[in-house]
Amino acid sequence: MTRTFSETAFARAFEDVVLGGSWQEESRYYPRYRTRYEAVLRRFSELAPPAPARVLEVGGGQLAALASRLWDDDVTVADIDDTCFATLTAQGIETFRFNLARDAAPVGREYDVVLLSEVIEHLPVPGHVAFRRLNAVLRPGGTLVCSTPNLYRLRNVVYLATGRPIFDHFDEPSDEGSGHVLEYSAEHLRWQLERAGFADISVELHEFAHSPNRRADRVLSRIGKPLLRVPRFRDNLLATGVAP
Repeated sequence: MTRTFSETAFARAFEDVVLGGSWQEESRYYPRYRTRYEAVLRRFSELAPPAPARVLEVGGGQLAALASRLWDDDVTVADIDDTCFATLTAQGIETFRFNLARDAAPVGREYDVVLLSEVIEHLPVPGHVAFRRLNAVLRPGGTLVCSTPNLYRLRNVVYLATGRPIFDHFDEPSDEGSGHVLEYSAEHLRWQLERAGFADISVELHEFAHSPNRRADRVLSRIGKPLLRVPRFRDNLLATGVAP
């Protein structure tokens, strides 16, 4: 099956699969970050082999569910939290518990693509440790697609300037998961991917438009919007790498 990305098909699938499902975050989270889901799947559609591909998403599950709906990919979801598993199982999607910060790569599994969106910043371990575990489950030539907040995003600049913490407390890996304990610059994320053995690495800076929750932050966001012309201040990193 030829893989193409259709904005119309994505909009329908996002409404049905994501907004109509029961997931980890509060319901308002998903429409706020719709542009990020779209960007990650666009990149996935450019790099993944013709459908159906074998796809693993670590965390969330929404991207895997969308890939299944849009292209009939053979998808699996692994997460530290099983909140989303009932929704995914109802769609015929395989799930298993997996703590990427602590667990060894699952044996006997091999995938064409691994999706890791807004996860790496939650892991209290060096990024290359987690990336190496994902490299181990990719077939030779398989692709990792990863999104994560940019350390230098405008939100963090404002937080530092106003004395607000930008990270949560860093502790040993546990079954409870963590908040944002570490965020990466483009250079640092590339280094972690290289250390994990990935090749053909790309790390891009993106601004996925959304409105902050707090009114004061919305005002500051509008004031600082011209700065987003400078890639360094954009909100997210979108990275890809190929398993050798």
